[in-house]
Amino acid sequence: MLVRSRGYPEWTMIDAMQTRTRLTFAELPGHVHEWVEGVLGAPVVRTEPASGGYSPGVAEGLFTADGSAVFLKAGHPSRNPDSPALLRSELRTLRSMPSGLPIAELIDALDEGPDGWVALVLEHVPGRQAPLPWTNATIEAVLASLADLRGPLTPAPPGQWDDAADALRDMFSHWPELADAVDLDPWLAERRHALAAAADEALTELAGDTLVHLDLRADNLMLRTDGRLIVVDWAWAVRGPAWLDPALLAIEFISSAEPDVDTDAWIARIADDYGISADLIVQVLVGILSFFEHSGRRPDPPGLPTLREFQRFQATALRDWLKRSRHASALQAAAR
Repeated sequence: MLVRSRGYPEWTMIDAMQTRTRLTFAELPGHVHEWVEGVLGAPVVRTEPASGGYSPGVAEGLFTADGSAVFLKAGHPSRNPDSPALLRSELRTLRSMPSGLPIAELIDALDEGPDGWVALVLEHVPGRQAPLPWTNATIEAVLASLADLRGPLTPAPPGQWDDAADALRDMFSHWPELADAVDLDPWLAERRHALAAAADEALTELAGDTLVHLDLRADNLMLRTDGRLIVVDWAWAVRGPAWLDPALLAIEFISSAEPDVDTDAWIARIADDYGISADLIVQVLVGILSFFEHSGRRPDPPGLPTLREFQRFQATALRDWLKRSRHASALQAAAR
């Protein structure tokens, strides 16, 4: 993943593919191969691995001799204990969605139970992963795609959805325990109580009845050949306010945009489009920063050797942004 933050002297390559232990279609057991090719109706003659993301399972485009194509996601608890549950969560979400949305639609699924394989066969999106760095044009495109989702996913489709506040509460709660982090940036340490209060305030504003993705990044977006952006990887979907996805995606604009992108202006645009304050977006980002600061100090999870590096990168970018953004002036003045 190619990422950049203002203030960084050069491009930084986080090349997850070089160190990732992701499975391939060729490594799947025979019966899963047979099931996939039964869905396709023909043998797989070519595969194309996904170039982003952090799953240790299979994530590949599969192609037959007649040109048919699907995208396969598959996981097993022996590779990572959390992957099958995430695939099941995504399956539940995709089954609930109306057709015609800017998403990769579900074709078929396999679930062998607690100790077996879980696999999703999805529509193959003709195009490529949304390119980094973010530009004004791609930001405009993704905000348009999220606006397209807003109507059909409000109210949220029938289902047992977690509320956004409940899903994010633990992630937003790490500022008090970071008092023990001796390497915490002094600017954050001086404002820890104000940061904790901002994160708590954000949680009180997360009521809503839209199905939101909650995990948007460039590697969860596909740029179609017609220029539209397609939203993929719906494992974390929850019920919350429609503005939450664009607010969380602002992390990407902060960390990984071209130098001419005015992130503060885009945040003001999101706030205006959804009828909220930029202060609320800052509070949400402060909550997520507590998660990045905490998680970046933990050991690598099984099969995900680059995840902590990515979280540390995002933490640095958000921290630097808070120090300079006009939207964060209250925090800038909040030193003890």
